Amino acid sequence: MTGASRAQHTADRTSTEPCESEIANRLMSPRDFLRRYIGSPDSVTKSRAAGWLGDRLHDPELWHLGRRSVAGGVGLGFFLAFIPLPIQMVIGTVAAFLLRVNLPITLTAIWLTNPVTMAPLYLFAFKVGSWITTPGHHVQTMHFEPTFEWMLATFEVIWWPLLAGCLICGLSAAAIGNLAVRWLWRLHLLHRLRQRRRERLKRLSE
Repeated sequence: MTGASRAQHTADRTSTEPCESEIANRLMSPRDFLRRYIGSPDSVTKSRAAGWLGDRLHDPELWHLGRRSVAGGVGLGFFLAFIPLPIQMVIGTVAAFLLRVNLPITLTAIWLTNPVTMAPLYLFAFKVGSWITTPGHHVQTMHFEPTFEWMLATFEVIWWPLLAGCLICGLSAAAIGNLAVRWLWRLHLLHRLRQRRRERLKRLSE
């Protein structure tokens, strides 16, 4: 192979190989991934959950997609998901504003309890609370019904075990969610770093 053909071959091979910036773009960062799926500031500030906060929710801190902000939003949302109140979204909006964590992530994480998961999660919380607050008491064998009427009829008996269980499960879910996001975020960044390093070494060896 002549020098000219060898140079042409090297140029063709280089042009077909992805550069470092292209590799970085293919490996979507957690920030880019989340930006695809969360709502815009306007869509959230115009929602009912925004309430009186309105334009205050345009604060960039509430939309920042950093590791601390996202992890904090997941933790806050998971905690509020175990609060048996019909105004979780309103509380989540105000709490995210006060704690300076990502608002869309918080509101999304609250949906850990939804029409499908609400009954089993609150039943689990009730069982946990009963085991801690009234060990051996008959309340542990009560038939739990996830209805507003049943809760009203048995409120004097179940309120303390249910509240204690929801707080314990909420705090546990918040801690697990927060730590999981931080761990996965770091794992992804390390993966991107190793990928860039391998590509750099590969180019240097050619």
